[in-house]
Amino acid sequence: MLVISESRDIAGTIFGAKIHIVRGCDSILRLQRVLAELSARCGQPGVMDDVGYFLSKPGTLTRVPHLLLFSKAAELDLKRLTADDLLGAVLLYRYMVLGCGIGMFSTNDRSGRGTLVAPEGLRSAMAAMASRSLLDRGVLAVLISFRDEDSANHKELDKSESLSRATADDRTARWAWRERETPDYLPLEETFDATLAKIGTRTRRNMRYYRKRAEAELGCVFVPEVQISKREFLDFNRECMYAVPAKVAAWRYESLKYLETPLLMGIKDWKGRWLSLLGGRRHHEGTEILWQMNRSGLSVYSLSIVMRSYFMEHEIAHGMTKLYMEGGTAHPMRFSFVSDKVTDLVVLRRSRLGLVLPKLAHLFIKPDNELALMLLDKSLYGSSRNGSQGLTATE
Repeated sequence: MLVISESRDIAGTIFGAKIHIVRGCDSILRLQRVLAELSARCGQPGVMDDVGYFLSKPGTLTRVPHLLLFSKAAELDLKRLTADDLLGAVLLYRYMVLGCGIGMFSTNDRSGRGTLVAPEGLRSAMAAMASRSLLDRGVLAVLISFRDEDSANHKELDKSESLSRATADDRTARWAWRERETPDYLPLEETFDATLAKIGTRTRRNMRYYRKRAEAELGCVFVPEVQISKREFLDFNRECMYAVPAKVAAWRYESLKYLETPLLMGIKDWKGRWLSLLGGRRHHEGTEILWQMNRSGLSVYSLSIVMRSYFMEHEIAHGMTKLYMEGGTAHPMRFSFVSDKVTDLVVLRRSRLGLVLPKLAHLFIKPDNELALMLLDKSLYGSSRNGSQGLTATE
């Protein structure tokens, strides 16, 4: 019988919950079905459906995934585990340098959608519990980004009281909370034209203009189901604007097999050359763009917009009602997205090593490293939610 023996009582927490830690991609992947069922029960359908893709996502630093499972039981049998055994779950990543942990745990999803699974009204409390548990194990810093949705129908817990117990007058750690608005998804109407009608005038005009231009001048043809070898895929990556390292390109190609409903679409010119490739997935009634690759030297044709135009039309025809973009987008179409609120919780240990982390954060700042950015965010210093102290570099 396979049992997770490492668990710890968290004093004064929800229903006397215990936290069990499962480490590593393979161990977490075995629980994917349970996590998907748990997320559906918690009103978060789809957030854990394709967890394997995100577990394998390359990062600037080596990261080891850790899944924190909340339960009433002192021990969990992972082979017989069901969603009924769990109260919630938090997925975090431990940063490694030269094979050694550096005492930092962080979210790998800035959108906060795929990090924390819990019933409405309990999510902030579970984030605080997870952070407290990691601190008790000697961790120096924790960042958890999550969707914090409160509901008047959930009265099991007084949120402010729980958070106050976890964070106020804490002599071992500094706590900072930040709430931010983020573009979440683009609503897809019943037709492509109806969807465009609700997008900004300039974006709507560009999507139509550049698509017609690419068709007229390049002989652009849409391929909804791309069949391509790995070698051809890697060769195309080298011919693209903003080509990614070969290792990342190989991961993009291989990672499609981790998805429940993968999408690989593209457009070709009249010579049969690939102009753009787009990888994505469907989950429930939403469709998501995970990455896009566009041939270099053709910027005047705005291939990114052309590809997205075909993609949106295709997915609308298949009944999708929401368009997500993994990692967000800087394109003006984001202003037509429905926004949602994300909560960032940063906890920093009160120790000499912990206190120098903000000063050293610039060493870790990379596009996918939200923890370093949070440590350098001076707006969080001094005070934070519920009266607890914010991050500061001095004692």
